Amino acid sequence: MLNLKSVFVIAILSASASVSADEITIDTKDIEATLTANLAESMELMQAQLTSELDTMLVTDEQKKNEEATAQVLLAD
Repeated sequence: MLNLKSVFVIAILSASASVSADEITIDTKDIEATLTANLAESMELMQAQLTSELDTMLVTDEQKKNEEATAQVLLAD
């Protein structure tokens, strides 16, 4: 005859066996490769945007210097 402890042990063993059978192995190599590619693409885009913004800032700064130099020359005349 089965007692309460035996029923409890059988229930736990069957539950753990079904959990083990339901586990899915995930291959993380594909995920890692995708994330690495996306990260590299994003970093290249950020670098391009930063370079563009720095170029714009340098051109603006150079134009201001030229305007100030022109204003000083006009005042000197």
